[in-house]
Amino acid sequence: MKTQEQLTKSFTAADDMVKKFWDMWMVGLGSVTWTQEQMEIMGKKYLEQRQLARDESKRVIEELLKQVQTNQAQSQKMVQEAVGTIFTTVDTPFSSFYEDFVKKMQELVKEN
Repeated sequence: MKTQEQLTKSFTAADDMVKKFWDMWMVGLGSVTWTQEQMEIMGKKYLEQRQLARDESKRVIEELLKQVQTNQAQSQKMVQEAVGTIFTTVDTPFSSFYEDFVKKMQELVKEN
């Protein structure tokens, strides 16, 4: 009977060991699955952040380009006004030459 009991105990211990091994395997598999899910979530968040950063960069660049165009137009207008002021306020040989030239051109147009 002792042999029978020992054999039963051995099978029971082996069965417990298999159950524990199975439980450990399931915990390990669950851990791997959880890790994979977390990696997927982190990957999606990273891609979303990259997309947001790209969109924000594009918006900032577009605003900068608009500002550069506005500044360029304002600068051009200021230079034109300054040059116009110089020609209207300063009596230089060139300005009198230009006025004479304009008068002569107008006379020629009237004659034809």
